[in-house]
Amino acid sequence: MRGGCRSLMSRRDEIIVVRSLAESDLGLFSAHRLSATSKQRAIALTTPVARMLLSAQLFEKGGADIDLICVYGGYGNRELRNIGKVGKNWRLGGRKITANACAFLDSKDFVLLRSVAGNDGAQPILMTFIGRQRERLLHAGIVASLANEFRDSVAMVSAGSDAFNALSAVFPAVPADLAIGAPLVEDNAVGLEQAAVSDGG
Repeated sequence: MRGGCRSLMSRRDEIIVVRSLAESDLGLFSAHRLSATSKQRAIALTTPVARMLLSAQLFEKGGADIDLICVYGGYGNRELRNIGKVGKNWRLGGRKITANACAFLDSKDFVLLRSVAGNDGAQPILMTFIGRQRERLLHAGIVASLANEFRDSVAMVSAGSDAFNALSAVFPAVPADLAIGAPLVEDNAVGLEQAAVSDGG
């Protein structure tokens, strides 16, 4: 984690989750909603990922609203997003992501989540994306290096591993006004990108 990100969490117990996006995940992005084939408005996670990502208490509770910082392609946003169990499935949801750069994302691109393991809500989770169109070499590197790690389209790496060190470097620096302070609540949540409009969708 670079710059302002470094102080947000302890590196010792961190993990990075890499999810290969499915067509059904794209409904979380405003740029894809008109063309999305699924009504799902969340990114799917697996039970093993949820168990590692959340504290035992939050996992048993079925999830919680977690402080999440999303930075990608000039867009920055910090707000509470739900990581929760819907039926048998775990999902990361919340308000639509309005980043213009997300229009370039497609299925088989990657969402990266960086967090302390067993997060009880006291530490933010960082989120960014790696797409074939905008980050072609990084995307190819993830495919090559994590090919044997993916289970149900999700891979997890822990602090101290070569894969973690490489992936931690791709997270953009968190702007100071996002790194400091509390997450915005729904009615006030907005992106930093000038063209982004959060209308509660």
